[in-house]
Amino acid sequence: MRYRVAPENGERKMKKIVLAEDHAMIRDGMKLLLMTRSSWCVVGETGDGRMVGQLVRDTQADLLLLDLDLPGCRGIELAQQIRGEFPQTRILVVTGNQSASEVRSAMAAGVDGYTLKHEDGDELLHAISLVLSGIRYVSKALAHTLEIVHDSVAQSITARERQILVLVAKGLSSRDIAEKLDLSVLTVRKHRQNLMSKLSLHNVAELTAYAIRDGLAMTPAVS
Repeated sequence: MRYRVAPENGERKMKKIVLAEDHAMIRDGMKLLLMTRSSWCVVGETGDGRMVGQLVRDTQADLLLLDLDLPGCRGIELAQQIRGEFPQTRILVVTGNQSASEVRSAMAAGVDGYTLKHEDGDELLHAISLVLSGIRYVSKALAHTLEIVHDSVAQSITARERQILVLVAKGLSSRDIAEKLDLSVLTVRKHRQNLMSKLSLHNVAELTAYAIRDGLAMTPAVS
């Protein structure tokens, strides 16, 4: 684990970036690439998933470039942890995993972008610029696949499951949903499990985040 002090850049505050990548050669290449931007500075790096949270906290990083396959952690859970503890830090996943379910889980966990290691440097710089500006980003190479998967999943969700997903987005508990829809709590939980399975999500927190990001919190609830 390494730290660096961000230098002053006139009146402009430099964006502080932490690299979490277990392959030193890839980290070194990313650092060289980031050095081409005068307003960015790599302030810390690690190849150990257990040290990422400490690095982000100690450096007050603006951006975390995160490989989901770090040793010592589960990538999606780490992303959720960082998002919860450091909401001011943007998270851009840089990985070799092109699985649509992994992308969906990562976005539901709260990451701000998802890009691939095999893409060229200009694409990574573009992704970083967008994420630092508050714009969510998904690799162009994944966009078409995700669109197909999203359409397929949307068609597989039943009307009742969508009702429940809308109420989940509004923050209702299983008991509240059961009362509103005149169902048993067990039935609601079963529908919730079906939704998580269809959406490749792992827990209620991911399901809630997915529903909110899909705009369902603004959808009128139908009883």
